Amino acid sequence: MVYTASHRLISFSRHLDIAISGRDMSQEGGLKRSWADLLALLLAFIAAVVTFFGATLTYLSQVQIAAGPLWPLPGLVLVDWTLLGVIGFVTAFFSLRKKTTRWFQATWLITGTFIPLSILGAFSIGLLVMISFLLFVFSTVIIALRYREKWLENFGLLMLGSIGNLLILMAIITLSNQTL
Repeated sequence: MVYTASHRLISFSRHLDIAISGRDMSQEGGLKRSWADLLALLLAFIAAVVTFFGATLTYLSQVQIAAGPLWPLPGLVLVDWTLLGVIGFVTAFFSLRKKTTRWFQATWLITGTFIPLSILGAFSIGLLVMISFLLFVFSTVIIALRYREKWLENFGLLMLGSIGNLLILMAIITLSNQTL
C-alpha cells in the first residue's frame, strides 16, 4: 500500500512537471499538457481547500457561540459541503487525467451541487460557498475549452446537481426538525 501511494505521488509530480514544462506525455497519446490544465487543477484544489477550511472555521465558530447542539444541523450541512469540495477536486483531476466524457460530466454535476448551499446558507456560509462554486465553474469551463467539450450542453447536469443536493439538504433539514 505504501508502494502504491508513493508511486501515485511520484506519478502525480511527474504529471505536474510535464504540465508546467509543456512537453509531450507519452502515456496520454502525445497530447500536450498546458498551463490551462494546471490552472484548472489549481482552481479546483483551491476550491476544495476553501470548502474544507470554511466548514472547519464555521463549525468552530458555532461551537463557541451555540447554546444548542450542532448535530445534525448545521453539522451535516458542513460535512456535505466539505465532501462536495473533495469530490469536486477528484472529478476535475480525473477529468484531466482520463479525458473521458463521464468524468467531465461528473465535474459539472458536482459543481451544480454548490448552488443550493449558497442559497440556503446565504447569511452564514453563503459567501465561501459562492467562492468555491465560482472556482469550480472556472475550472470546469477551462477543462471544457481545453478539450473542446460541449460545455453549454452540460448546463443541464449543473442544474441536476443543484436539484439533487437541494433534495439532500431538504432531507437533512426535515430529519433534524424531527429529532429536536
